[in-house]
Amino acid sequence: MEWLEAFFNGIVNFTAHPLDPKVALLLLAICAIGEAGLTVPLLLETIWMTVGYNTASGNLMWWNTLYLWFAAQVGRQIGAYVLYRVGRLGLPPLEKLYHKIHLDRLFNKLMEKAPAVQKINLTSPFTVAFGRLVGMRIPMTLVLAAKKKFWILSLGVVIASAIFDGLYIAVGIIMGIQEVKPTYTILITVGLLIVVYLVTLSVRFIVRKRREARQPVVDENEEKPDEKAPKS
Repeated sequence: MEWLEAFFNGIVNFTAHPLDPKVALLLLAICAIGEAGLTVPLLLETIWMTVGYNTASGNLMWWNTLYLWFAAQVGRQIGAYVLYRVGRLGLPPLEKLYHKIHLDRLFNKLMEKAPAVQKINLTSPFTVAFGRLVGMRIPMTLVLAAKKKFWILSLGVVIASAIFDGLYIAVGIIMGIQEVKPTYTILITVGLLIVVYLVTLSVRFIVRKRREARQPVVDENEEKPDEKAPKS
């Protein structure tokens, strides 16, 4: 299993170089593209975990970690602004993009959340941050574009990023302090993330099924009243 240990060591060491522009550019690109919903599961979480691990191990100083987080924040702000401008133009350009890259179903699911977002008070960046953390990032951005509230969106992005990124960096720091081997660190973290993903998907599935069960069933064979019939 030496090859597996070497592989995981390579993952951890990827973020161990201080002020590495390659890691910063990678984070910027991942976060910018992620604003459109184009993400690779577990990738960003694993990167932040390794950053925290290397910070605790002494390979990175706190300003190196801050440098990487700032790069990711720039990427998110760029991605959010582009999506905001698309929202100002209207949904057709975004719908066309998703159709071109064969993500029509994803686009439709995201747009289903838009009516719920419109009922939320979007005057607070904390509300925006909460919405982003619970999976309403794109609908919330488009609604804020319609309301012309970019600065509320921008502050919400900062708050949500601090919570999300900080959580996984903290997990990595704990692993580094406990001097857990990189192999076990990656396996434990990925295992926990998979459990979180499965629980989240299960909760969403149950909520959707209950919502569908509460909706009245319309019988298409039921005869409709004749609108042309004379009134008594």
